[in-house]
Amino acid sequence: MLSRIAESLFWIGRYVERASGVARVLEVNLDLGADRASGGAHPFGIELCRALGAGLSADPSPEEVWSVLGLDPASSLSMVASLTNCRESARRAREVLSVSTWEVINRSYHRVGSGRLAALRPALACRDVHDFCAMIIGTLDETMTRDQAWHFLVAGRNIERVDMTARILSATTAVPPRATSHQLLLRACSAQQAFVTTRGRDDTVAAATDFLLRDRLFPRSVVHCLTEARDELAALDPNPLRTGFEDGAQRLLGRASATVEYLEPGDAMADLAGVTSRLQDVCRRATQALTSRYFEGALISQWRER
Repeated sequence: MLSRIAESLFWIGRYVERASGVARVLEVNLDLGADRASGGAHPFGIELCRALGAGLSADPSPEEVWSVLGLDPASSLSMVASLTNCRESARRAREVLSVSTWEVINRSYHRVGSGRLAALRPALACRDVHDFCAMIIGTLDETMTRDQAWHFLVAGRNIERVDMTARILSATTAVPPRATSHQLLLRACSAQQAFVTTRGRDDTVAAATDFLLRDRLFPRSVVHCLTEARDELAALDPNPLRTGFEDGAQRLLGRASATVEYLEPGDAMADLAGVTSRLQDVCRRATQALTSRYFEGALISQWRER
């Protein structure tokens, strides 16, 4: 496979997941902003936004947050930038995408690029972005063969999920916990229903953190995503070594998965800042390892990290 195609599919997975994750965080922040307007000040929404990497002022206004994470195409974190970059990635990999996939990506791009999101209320704009991302992923899932392009796409998507979940969890270390902190965490990770169904009686921040880190069956948990990403990368190697791994990204992801999965009860909460920081570093280094092994032959790229 051409390195250009491989890199493009990897970043399509990441950008779609990033747009969806930022939309969820903005929804939580919007709800908390409404609470603040009625007298219930809560800084957790701002810390969530900062955890994503947003360079906000000391006391950011709702308009500043909405610009940096929502509408500013120059901000690599914004929903508009993520969907714009997704479309650029798709354009570079046009020959391996179905017509229906290209159409839904292009339609999403024109919807956000035309400024129509700015005309909507923020909550409705976030819902539109959720719908765009769901349509893109659903169309890819229904139309792509499970070949090398698919493996790169899913690996990128899962690496972005690990990074996003780690960042959201790290926000809890910046502010004192409140009775609703775990519910906000779960909502920001689209995990509330799954958590209530499986562990609803254990309604604490520690339980929510453990669920988001280590639940093997929840598709957004750190352990599940690390395992999925590692398996997708393993499928790209037709001649695996009998011992060890030639692929540095597989080694990084596997080691991180084992470290998180075998944490002692309570260890994650005791060192949550360290755990989440290391997970973000693993995602960064795994991306660098993949770039070095598979993508360096690509044309000059314009992928934008946080």
